[in-house]
Amino acid sequence: MRICFLSNCYGEDRSAALIAREVKKLRPEVKVVGAPLISPGSEYLKRGIPILTRGKIPPSGGFPTKSVWGFILDLANLYVPIKYYLTLKKKKKDINYAVVVGDVPLLVLGYLALRRDTIFLAPAKSDYQRPHYQIEELIMRKIPRKVLTHDQYTATNLQKKGIPAFFLGNPMMDELIPKGLNLGESPIIGILPGSRKEAYRNFLKILKVVELVNEKVNFVCALPDSLKIEKIVELVKKDTWSYTDGMLVKNGKRVRLVKDGFTDVISQADIIIGLAGTANEQAAGLGKPVISFAGFGPQTTPGRMKDQARLLGGAVKFISNFPRGVVSEISFLLKNPEERKRRGEIGTFRMGPPGGARKIAELIIKEFNL
Repeated sequence: MRICFLSNCYGEDRSAALIAREVKKLRPEVKVVGAPLISPGSEYLKRGIPILTRGKIPPSGGFPTKSVWGFILDLANLYVPIKYYLTLKKKKKDINYAVVVGDVPLLVLGYLALRRDTIFLAPAKSDYQRPHYQIEELIMRKIPRKVLTHDQYTATNLQKKGIPAFFLGNPMMDELIPKGLNLGESPIIGILPGSRKEAYRNFLKILKVVELVNEKVNFVCALPDSLKIEKIVELVKKDTWSYTDGMLVKNGKRVRLVKDGFTDVISQADIIIGLAGTANEQAAGLGKPVISFAGFGPQTTPGRMKDQARLLGGAVKFISNFPRGVVSEISFLLKNPEERKRRGEIGTFRMGPPGGARKIAELIIKEFNL
């Protein structure tokens, strides 16, 4: 008995791997494998889940529809979904069931390759920001046994259209366990620059805000594995920042760089400056007000950041007036703890509590009669 978990990229890989691991805990005899489309599969491997495929991020960063240039560059990578399809088709005989974590195109691609009973976890869309297209609804009605949504609101709307949709929690809120790092005294402003290659430029843009904040605060940046401190230090030197003992320093401003401490940063921070995707949602889910603005690259376009703000209903606030408007918003939140609490409660409600991976694993076991 083998279940294949198909996923789009890092955020979806992580959710899929967490669910797969819960399935293994509940049914050790069941074999689970991962099939990431455009990532090397590190989220699976570090949780002991073997992978069938190994991809790489395309030039557009996985967002080909966000820019004409990104779409053009991605045309040279059309072999990626074709290779993915052929690999899955070749392994079809060894796979009994499929769980797709991502978007509807991946659902279709996986079904055409495997033709197996499928459960679809759809974190990519929410009715809070933009509903699924009619063609997507038709596909969700026809292919998967069950559709698991980003939030209860979306599930309720899809149910009214005859789609077997449910909200069992959000796996991205699982495994957020702080290590107990001492990040300094409150107030702490956490910085989430993102994890893709444009995050270097976005971090430099965030530093422009840091320089203008007058209040005495501790700035702490959570650096993902994909960003190298050496490269950051080299870049910020051009803007006269210096680096000493894990701190960037300029004109009395200090920004601590933290590796492998993401959960500590979002747990201890009073406010988050975020130009990230999944990380912004996780911070909001932990009850932290997030401030965002347009950055560089397809993940931080004004449209995408506004989408995220709609998704999280005020827990994330998009500021178009950069940098002064961002600085004013930080000052406002520092002076108004009740507003920070109000926004935090919105984020916690929208994202749901931890435990989603276990509940989804239980549904998989029930649906596939494992």
